[in-house]
Amino acid sequence: MNKAVIFDWSGTISDNFHLFCKVVDKMHVYFGKELISPIEIRNTFTIPYMKFWNHHFPKLSKSEQDVLYKKFILEVGSPEVFLGVKDTLLYLKKKGFLLFVVSADNPSTLFPEMTKFGLDGVFSEVCCSIHEKEGPIKMLVEKHFLDKENSYYIGDTSGDVEAGKIAGIKTIGVSWGFQSKKNLAKAKPDYLIDDLNELKNIL
Repeated sequence: MNKAVIFDWSGTISDNFHLFCKVVDKMHVYFGKELISPIEIRNTFTIPYMKFWNHHFPKLSKSEQDVLYKKFILEVGSPEVFLGVKDTLLYLKKKGFLLFVVSADNPSTLFPEMTKFGLDGVFSEVCCSIHEKEGPIKMLVEKHFLDKENSYYIGDTSGDVEAGKIAGIKTIGVSWGFQSKKNLAKAKPDYLIDDLNELKNIL
């Protein structure tokens, strides 16, 4: 059995919340609605991402959201990687962990970011454009013979925590992402961290 760490991307590895806020602004302008604050975005954001979008735009379909999001995200700039990510990932690989990504992000943005961050070749498999994450996490567990007691899903929202729990692996919430720490804590992840270096002590 293999041990593994499965990562969310946006808000966990990619420091792009400020860009997401710009996309949310563009969506509100597009639909003629009043803008909302970054604090409100943090307090209402979760995954699956349509829960967030339908909270603000009840009639928005997933297909229309996907088209608009793909258009707007390319207009708002390019993110940076969170401090310490590359060193931590290389440390985990050295310790024998397989590394994966399960993300809602589109491959048209995720893979260029991965290259920019110097992370090409670090992950054993990357699953993009994922709306319901528990299925792909379960798939990785079965495909790569992962030890559930020594495998973790790491994300920045309560939805990430719930997906990892449904898939039967341990969960780690990170407080620096899209969702407020208070809301993230309500999902009761196995661990809730404020700094990526804490992973070295946990794992």
